[in-house]
Amino acid sequence: MRRARSPQSFSEKSRILLRQAELDLSHGCFEKSASASYFAVENALNALSLARQGSLPKGYRSRLALMGRWFPDDVAEFDRMHRMRVRADHWDDLISEEDARRQLESARKLVEKLLSIL
Repeated sequence: MRRARSPQSFSEKSRILLRQAELDLSHGCFEKSASASYFAVENALNALSLARQGSLPKGYRSRLALMGRWFPDDVAEFDRMHRMRVRADHWDDLISEEDARRQLESARKLVEKLLSIL
């Protein structure tokens, strides 16, 4: 049975994905780490949206707009993270260890920032 969606469930998923991204990075799975890092931020943003607006954003553009409203200084970084996630998941590009590490560091900062105002 599926549990109800709540800010807490999305924030928990966000933290789990951060841990998975760290583990993937340590095992040399750079594409998986980059993707999980992005989705950790997306889940934190979902948690905040659900808590503040009572609904989830509908798609990437809605999430980007929310970042712009709540954290305008972080919009470009969120967009960069999304583009890297698309590269990692859908293209034949290989993600370098340096890029995966940067993605994870950005994710840690954004997740902390987003979840701190829940």
